[in-house]
Amino acid sequence: MANIDRFERQVQSAWVAGIVSKQKRSRKEPPAKKYFDAEKARKEVLSGTSNTKPIELDFTNYNQMREELKTFNWQPVEKKS
Repeated sequence: MANIDRFERQVQSAWVAGIVSKQKRSRKEPPAKKYFDAEKARKEVLSGTSNTKPIELDFTNYNQMREELKTFNWQPVEKKS
C-alpha cells in the first residue's frame, strides 16, 4: 500500500510539473489517472489478486553519472558583479 501511495504521488507530481499534462487530455478522468490508477491497485492488493507487472528499474544512466562525478573537477566559481 505504501508503494501504491508513493507511485500515485509521483504521477501527480509529474502531472503538475507539466510532464504528463502536455499530452492530450481525457475529459472523463484526470490525466494522471491514465498513467497509474491507484484505486484499482489498492483494490487488487486488498483482494489478493494482482494483474500488474513488476516494475523493472534501469540504473545504467544513474550509475554512469555517479562514476563521472567522482572525477569531476569541483572548482569554485567566483561571482561576477
